Amino acid sequence: MKTIVCHGDSLTEGSDLENNFTWPQLVENQIQVTVLNRGIGGDTSGGLLGRFYPDVIRYQPEIVVILAGTNDLWWDLDINLILANIFAMTSQAKYRNIVPIVGLPLPMQMESIRHQNMMAPIAGWEKCLDKLSELVDALASAAKGSDIACLDFYHPFIDKNENVRGKYFLEDGLHPNKQGHRLMAEKMVELLRSLFYFS
Repeated sequence: MKTIVCHGDSLTEGSDLENNFTWPQLVENQIQVTVLNRGIGGDTSGGLLGRFYPDVIRYQPEIVVILAGTNDLWWDLDINLILANIFAMTSQAKYRNIVPIVGLPLPMQMESIRHQNMMAPIAGWEKCLDKLSELVDALASAAKGSDIACLDFYHPFIDKNENVRGKYFLEDGLHPNKQGHRLMAEKMVELLRSLFYFS
């Protein structure tokens, strides 16, 4: 049985949800594959890079999904730094004969966020949202240019009017709820079946 490692932050870990409802576990339930969830809430792309060997390489999976960047933007880190960290991981994966997949982070649902008592991004919400959109485009472009599969978790959470689909988020407006994780799992399974011929 093949093994996939999902390497990320809270969007992968599944904030406030039991493990059975997270998208990595839902993927494992749907296809014949072992999925290891290596999401850590609050982690940055630099943190993921630092723990890439113990959390990914030592398991020698066939595939790794790398989903990061949202927390970097919270601290107003440069998009090129995020890209450098993520694509350093894809290079390490390829070197170890692990197929990398780059995930595009989810949008933020500001309507809910405004009602929360949480620390704002250090450069403010508007800049954070603008940079998130830029990051999504940059990741997709770099993945295409590097011939790396891209898993789009961003656009399925936005409707045809460019509004974030609130029904898929927890009350914090940042993390997907059970329905959101089901949508993420659905997109992951679609990609695996189209590119890697999973049944």
